[in-house]
Amino acid sequence: MKDEAQSGYKSKQDDVLKTLGLAVIAGQAVEHLLSSCLTFPLHGEPLQTAEQLQLLLERHSKATLGRLLKTLRKQVDLHPTFDDKLDRFLQHRNIIAHRLRDVPGGFDLHSDKGRGKLKAFLLQHMEDGHTVSMVFLGILRGWASQVDIDIPNEHHLSQRMQDHLDANVMPSLDFLIRYKEHP
Repeated sequence: MKDEAQSGYKSKQDDVLKTLGLAVIAGQAVEHLLSSCLTFPLHGEPLQTAEQLQLLLERHSKATLGRLLKTLRKQVDLHPTFDDKLDRFLQHRNIIAHRLRDVPGGFDLHSDKGRGKLKAFLLQHMEDGHTVSMVFLGILRGWASQVDIDIPNEHHLSQRMQDHLDANVMPSLDFLIRYKEHP
C-alpha cells in the first residue's frame, strides 16, 4: 500500500491530520501570547511584588481562552472587526479542541470534499491565529520598549516578521485596541 503514510492513514488523510496538529499548536501560541499580554502590558496596575506576578502567571496560565478574552474585554475596548476575529478564533479553537464533529460540513477524512472542508476550516483558524498573534505580539513589543525590557525569544522573530510588525501592526494598535479609562 504505497498510499498509506507511516501513521496508517492515507497520505491525503495524513496531510489533513498534520494540519490539525499545526492548528492546535498555533492556537496554544495565541493563548500564551494573550496570557502574557494580560499579565504584563494589559494588567492595568503596576506589579509591585514577585508574589503578585506569580499569582497572575498562575491565574492566566490555567485560564481558558474564553476566560482570557473576557478579562481582555474588561481591560480594553476592541475594534469590532478585531473583536469578531477573536470570537471566531475562540469558536474555531473550541471546535478543534472539543468537537471536531462540529466542523462545518462535518469531520470527514474519507472523501476529498470532506478533507477539503476540514483543511479550509483549519487554515482559516491558523490565519485568524496569525492575525491575532501579530496584534498581541505588537502589544508586548510596544510595552517592552516603553519599559525598556528585552523580550525573551524575540531573537526568534525573523527580520521580515519584525519589519511586518513595525510597518503593519504597530501603527494600527491604537485603532484595534484601546485601554479603558478606569475612574
